[in-house]
Amino acid sequence: MKKVFLLLAFLAYALICSAQIDKTKIPTDNKLKTKLDSLVDRSVFTFMNNNSRVGISIGIIKNGKQFIYNYGSTQREKQELPTGSTVYELASISKTFASTLLARAVLEGKVNLNDDIRKYLKEEYPNLESNGRPITLLNLANLTSGLPNWMPDKDLFGKANPDDIPYILDSVHKKYSRQDFYRDLHNVKLQAIPGTVSRHCNTAAQLLGYIMESVYNDTYENLLKMYFVYPLKMKNTSLLKSGKIPTKMAKGYDAKGRIMPIIDWEDLQVAASVVSSISDMLKYMAFQLNEKDAAVKLSHEPTFGKAEDNAIALNWKLKKTNNIMSISHTGGSLGFSSYMIFYPDLNSGIVLLSNEADQNTQNELIALSDVILKP
Repeated sequence: MKKVFLLLAFLAYALICSAQIDKTKIPTDNKLKTKLDSLVDRSVFTFMNNNSRVGISIGIIKNGKQFIYNYGSTQREKQELPTGSTVYELASISKTFASTLLARAVLEGKVNLNDDIRKYLKEEYPNLESNGRPITLLNLANLTSGLPNWMPDKDLFGKANPDDIPYILDSVHKKYSRQDFYRDLHNVKLQAIPGTVSRHCNTAAQLLGYIMESVYNDTYENLLKMYFVYPLKMKNTSLLKSGKIPTKMAKGYDAKGRIMPIIDWEDLQVAASVVSSISDMLKYMAFQLNEKDAAVKLSHEPTFGKAEDNAIALNWKLKKTNNIMSISHTGGSLGFSSYMIFYPDLNSGIVLLSNEADQNTQNELIALSDVILKP
């Protein structure tokens, strides 16, 4: 009983404190003319009521209509309100482009989801199977490959100060080439039998991208442009490349307010290095909502687990609640956090892009999306 009383007292205190904060201190382009405007404003205020937060852009499709809201700043050093064209790292949402491309390759008869990935590798990799089960293209796309999350597959940190970890990662991966990736792939020990355990895997996503390059005989950068950027008219979407930062890109920060390195690493381009704006991501979400497109539909089919208990499609997470299917993906880099969830049956969805990353940001973006658009 005492614990319940303390919890209620804490919640009451939090509400009083939040009520005392001046909302006008959070810059925004929200016009506050509609019920949705007001709902977004109240909800975002809760998210931004944290000294670590810098800026956020929100894109909503509701019953087919599109809305954009921006709050905060693109950087801490000076006030600059984000716009629909401000560029953010998508982090792991990047993976969904490659898996949609895989679905297209399947429909075009170029590959089969159950193909052994070694069919598309130039060297021999006897280690890429376990208990007689090889890694398949499907395993790369539905997180069940058993590959290590990172390459190189070794302890990079030792007893390093946690504050130094982002910079250690950056120094290692800036020098880690495709050749290094394939060399170290020979020594990988699978962490599970392929197809049995689903877990986040940057290595699998990157390898899928390399295979798509081989299948289409083109660079992944060109494939991204050909199948997404050009047809969807995504003017602010590209792959991060070393030394080439988009002019409209926000600065990303950690919880301590430090500017973080960007993920312009060659070995994670497919897995985490697509950057985009909220206006472009609304176009991408509208594309993903259109399940009349056979590749989109295939990429949304559950391939591991049951939708009622959470399932994995081709990189997308599926959840059916009250007979309504949600399709989602999170993203978190060193200095950016993102979340995208949509409901094809309702022709609705929401994308949230933030230029700050800490251990709570992604979960708070998920909570924010639930308040604003949960069916």
